[in-house]
Amino acid sequence: MSIVGSLFVASDALDTLSNAISVAGDNIANLNTIGFKASRIEFSDLLSTIDGQIEIGHGVRLADVRKMFQQGALETTQGVTDLAIEGKGFFILKNGAGETFYSRAGEFQLDANGNLVNPLGLFLQGASGNISLGAALTLPAQATTNLGMKVSLDAAAATPGAAFPAGPDASSAAWNSAGNFSLVTTVYDSAGAAHDLTFVFRKNGANSWEYRVLGNRSELDAGAPTSTDLRDLGADGTLLFNSDGTFNAAGSTVSGITGVTWVGGGTQTIAPGGLSFDGSVQYAQPSSLMSLSSDGYGVGFLTGVGIDGSGAITGRYSNGATRPIGTIDLANFASPEGLDPAGDGLYRETAQSGAALTGAPGQNGLGNLVAGALEMSNVDLAREMVTLITSQRSFQINSRVITVADQMYVEAAKLKQ
Repeated sequence: MSIVGSLFVASDALDTLSNAISVAGDNIANLNTIGFKASRIEFSDLLSTIDGQIEIGHGVRLADVRKMFQQGALETTQGVTDLAIEGKGFFILKNGAGETFYSRAGEFQLDANGNLVNPLGLFLQGASGNISLGAALTLPAQATTNLGMKVSLDAAAATPGAAFPAGPDASSAAWNSAGNFSLVTTVYDSAGAAHDLTFVFRKNGANSWEYRVLGNRSELDAGAPTSTDLRDLGADGTLLFNSDGTFNAAGSTVSGITGVTWVGGGTQTIAPGGLSFDGSVQYAQPSSLMSLSSDGYGVGFLTGVGIDGSGAITGRYSNGATRPIGTIDLANFASPEGLDPAGDGLYRETAQSGAALTGAPGQNGLGNLVAGALEMSNVDLAREMVTLITSQRSFQINSRVITVADQMYVEAAKLKQ
């Protein structure tokens, strides 16, 4: 190799090492960037010249700068919509023009329209497109159509001396004096309004109880808005028990609640079979309500969301109801290293990465989601400092090669004098 050739070899090395220092500097600069993946520079030697039996190298070149997609540490946050991926996969994001990007950064928030977006305003994608809570901010009321009660009735109770009132309307005292046990539960009508139903149970023989279902007369009779009476809704029935205290469902008569129109205009229908006392018992102990289940509720407003590891988003409402809102999808690639960095923690699909393979978190090799957490940068600061030092020393040594080659060039030029 000529003296001039050695100058070019060292010059190429300086250029390559400058890039190595830039890559290490970029990694260090993004030490605290959410979801950032460190880059690694890869060197390759240049084709050697063969002169007889002698091989003379021509220096080094930059072969590749590869993104390292190892898992970063997870940091817990107070943000409900902060998400981290534990394992493989990328969040799927789209801009307003429909262009698709992929990212490991899970800093999401709600925009003015209830869409989950990242700090750049890109829309987080799910199984049905944009993840949006806008349509789920309000949960419409649902009428009560099923009511299940498990009661424990006192086997030692005596039959009251007073009978149930003959007319449909009577004071609560009159109804209670004819019963051994009563309870009140809330139901919702077809308009979403809440109403109290009173169930009065009366022992009428061994292992036999009859009951009445009552509503507030003031809510059923527009002409008696201040009445405190209770009205029999005609949903009467008889509960039978076996000798061991278990409920005899086959022998019992349980009717539905139909034909009820409340003053506000809402109707109430709990069809036969919608009212159930299955699981009730009769033991020699004070009567009580063991459990109550109902499918009705009033209008609810979104008070919070929960996101589980499979990406399912569940809304929590002011009426106590919960409802599924959507599911977040993730994407993975045959070769994530082939993705095209687009800045801001975003990547684009390329021919080298392969097509995106999408699905629910936790399935088909995709990682799980962790809500209330963010994935930190995977930069190893100690390794990057070592890279900086070794690159700097290599740069100094190659600079020295240029100095030596220059001195040799000067000495060669003097030979002509």
